[in-house]
Amino acid sequence: MIRETFKSLCVIVIMAIIGVSCQHDDTNQNYKTQEMEVKAGDKPTITFHADGNWHLSSNQLWCKFITSAGEMQEMAGIAGQHTATLTITDLNNGKEYSEAKITLTIDGQRSTLAIIKRQANKPYIKLYNTQGNEVNSLELGYADWVTTRLESNFRYAAIDIPEWVEVAIQHNNGAIETTNAIIGAPGDTTEVLLRIATNGEREKNTITAEEGHKILFSDYEGETTVELPITYAGMGKDVLTYVGPTAYYYDWEVSLDGNTFCQTDPVNGEITTIDNTLNFDITAQNNNYTIVYFENKIERGIPNYICYGNDNCWMHFDKATQRLTIDQHTDGAPRYGTVLALPIGIDEAINTDYKGHIIEIDYTSGIGLEAIKSDYTRYILADFVQHDITPRGDYDGMYAYHSLTALDIYCARHSDATLTQKYGVEDIYICDFVNPVEGKRPGVIVDPRIEEWTTATYDEGIAGAEVWLGDRQLKMSEGEYYLGENTDERMAIHLWGPNGEWNGQNMIVVFKVNNIAKKILVVTPPTVL
Repeated sequence: MIRETFKSLCVIVIMAIIGVSCQHDDTNQNYKTQEMEVKAGDKPTITFHADGNWHLSSNQLWCKFITSAGEMQEMAGIAGQHTATLTITDLNNGKEYSEAKITLTIDGQRSTLAIIKRQANKPYIKLYNTQGNEVNSLELGYADWVTTRLESNFRYAAIDIPEWVEVAIQHNNGAIETTNAIIGAPGDTTEVLLRIATNGEREKNTITAEEGHKILFSDYEGETTVELPITYAGMGKDVLTYVGPTAYYYDWEVSLDGNTFCQTDPVNGEITTIDNTLNFDITAQNNNYTIVYFENKIERGIPNYICYGNDNCWMHFDKATQRLTIDQHTDGAPRYGTVLALPIGIDEAINTDYKGHIIEIDYTSGIGLEAIKSDYTRYILADFVQHDITPRGDYDGMYAYHSLTALDIYCARHSDATLTQKYGVEDIYICDFVNPVEGKRPGVIVDPRIEEWTTATYDEGIAGAEVWLGDRQLKMSEGEYYLGENTDERMAIHLWGPNGEWNGQNMIVVFKVNNIAKKILVVTPPTVL
């Protein structure tokens, strides 16, 4: 009896143990196991319905749940419809697939809700621009550096950089230091500055990823390599640079036959003389630029810019050879030219209204004068005057300019038998008087270039001048003219004109030394009275 009772108790205990064991190993057949393929950085979701309180767990540290408390290995909740979000990291990511099991437990019953298969570790370097957007290539700048940020999952160094790629890093103080190395480590961000090494040609054209130019990176063991394409957007449509025959574009002089160009260096006074043409080396994207010609007509000391097309201009620029030539000039008066090379982007924005965009009114002199805007001076190839460049003595000719603008007023050779007979002088010139300016009284300043006609001899009563309007002699005491030094500290006469009407008459200036007439200047009346 006791033996039977003991057997019965053993059966009950064994059944109880079996029952408990089965209860823990039961799999809830209402949940079908989901399989997901992911890679590091992914955030997949799992949706499920629970009839009671539930608990989720992951068996791998690289696969966690995103919860209100942060990234956790487990999470729990109450009955209802739920979506769990996972975060996949690259922790211990190797060269084979790795798996994580997501287990759901409800009322003590466990189910494998999902199998997460993480892709094998594939070496990568990701690129980002300064705005934080992912990009597909290492972009080169032109004059300015382009910054790219590199992130990787392995330790690397650049082992092959094309020689026409310049590399730099920027220090915390803003200083930029060129280098020949690009290195990085997992989890770090490497910031590198890149630009194209210019040679006058390669920077003209764009570089696309399809052209196959790359920088090669390798891990330190040499087992893994990553190639990243190089791209270059070009100089830009709004950029143009050039190398001219000298360091300066201004103060060129051209002979009347157009065969000689000369320039005096403003620093050391050295004179450069070039025959026939001025040669340039222009750099623009895709060699695309436009030549613009301006003639600056200076009449009575006032500039007026005229824009020419290629067909009717006396200035010529051959884009094939990049040479500037000037036509012969038969008129004795000087003519002034300015030649610009505009990048195509600037030209398209101007849309043929060159004078409207390039010329402005400058009030530096106190009156409004046409001038080239400072923004466009960078595009000037040459600014010049075409005139007689035959060497002259210190006392040859006559020089005059506007008292306000300081621009030349041409003094031409003149013949007048009456004046020659009256004064015994054949050295006669003629020029125009200036037009009036509202609120000001401009005049003509004249340096006659006469030996012994100086401020010293004037003070001694040796040098002097007479100014006539018809039969009336103008008076310095009444402010009609003035004798004194000009801006070059040379003796000059400042002609302010008669106090009254010109009456269509010319003003006659007789320059004397020891009361003997040496030169005569005929001044025509203003056109605007």
